[in-house]
Formats: sequence, structure tokens, C-alpha cells
Amino acid sequence: MERPVTRTLLATFIEYAAVGKMKPLEWDRFIVAHYLDPQMEAARRECGRILGGSELRGVTDEKLDALRSLADKLRSGNLGTER
Repeated sequence: MERPVTRTLLATFIEYAAVGKMKPLEWDRFIVAHYLDPQMEAARRECGRILGGSELRGVTDEKLDALRSLADKLRSGNLGTER
């Protein structure tokens, strides 16, 4: 049985995905899934947007910084969810 996806676990996935250490099943588990927690949902959408799909298409330094910042904000609970 898989452990539940928490903010910390999602943040760790984002950091791994940023450096190309993501497996296709992990993409499905973390990014295809939807979350009731508004910050986790916002982080999921932003990560998918930055990476541009399940295949890494070259993570630039700018994208790497954005993903790391996203993970940090998610862990600290400082991810704004307002539009």
C-alpha cells in the first residue's frame, strides 16, 4: 500500500522531477492525480506547466529555480493559491 501524498512528499517529487529523477508511474501518481488541498493542487498544476508534460523537455536553470522555489513554498505553506 502506498503512503498518502502529503505536501512534503509532493515537494520531494517536484525536486526529483526537476533534476530528471522521475519515473513515468511517479508522474501519474503525483501530477495526474488531483488534491483537495488547495496548495497541493496549485503546486501540481504549476509543476505540470513548468515541465510541459510527462517527458522532461530540457529543464533550464530558470525552470529548475522555479521548481525548487515551488517545492520550498509548498513545504512552508507559503504557496499563494489566489488567482
